[in-house]
Amino acid sequence: MGGDLGPLFVAKPHFQVLWIVGLSGVAIAAAIALYALVRGEVSRELGLAGLALVPGFVIVIANLDMVDHSTELQFCGSCHEPMAPLVAALLAPGADSLAAIHYQSGAVRGDTACYTCHSGYGLLGDVAAKRAGLGHMWHELWGSYDYPLAMNKPFDIDACLECHRHAPKFQAVPFHTDPATQAALISREISCTGACHPSAHPAEALNGSRAKP
Repeated sequence: MGGDLGPLFVAKPHFQVLWIVGLSGVAIAAAIALYALVRGEVSRELGLAGLALVPGFVIVIANLDMVDHSTELQFCGSCHEPMAPLVAALLAPGADSLAAIHYQSGAVRGDTACYTCHSGYGLLGDVAAKRAGLGHMWHELWGSYDYPLAMNKPFDIDACLECHRHAPKFQAVPFHTDPATQAALISREISCTGACHPSAHPAEALNGSRAKP
C-alpha cells in the first residue's frame, strides 16, 4: 500500500551484507579445503574439518541478519493465530488502543513497533526479548497458546518511561510529578495503562483469530 503513495513512503530494502559476506566466506573456505585435499597438502581429517566447521561458523554469523529481521512488525504478524489479530488491531483505522495510537501517530518506528515496546533497552533487553520470542515460536509450533493471551499485569511502565520521561510535555503534567503517584507507579500499584491510558491491545485481539465470540 505504501508504494501507491509515492517513493517517499517506500521503505528502503535491507542490504543483506552479512549473508553476502558469509556465503562468500563459505565458497572460499570450501575451495581452499578441496584444493588442499586434492593436492594432499593437509590431512583428510583437517580438510574435512575445514569443509564443515568453517562454513558452519560463517553461516551462524550470517544468521545474525535473521535475528535482526525478527524485530520487524511483519515477522511478528506472521504467527497468524495469536499475533495476526494484534497487528490488525494496530493498523485498523480509528483504533484507540495504546499500541495503535503510538503506531498510527508515528510515535514509534513503524517497521519495528512491536519490538520497540516489548523489549527492554540495552543488550539485556534484547536478550530478554529474543528469549521471549523463542517461547512464542515454540507455542506457535505446538499450538499451545492459552487464550486470551496473557498481558503483563501491571504493564511494564519502564517501556513507557524510557521514551516519555524525557519529554517536556510528559514532565509538564502535574499528575506525573505528584510524589504519591510516582510512588504508586514505581511500586506497580498502578500502571500507565488501564486507568489514565487505554489498554495496550484491545481485549478481543487477545483471543486469537479462531476464537469464538
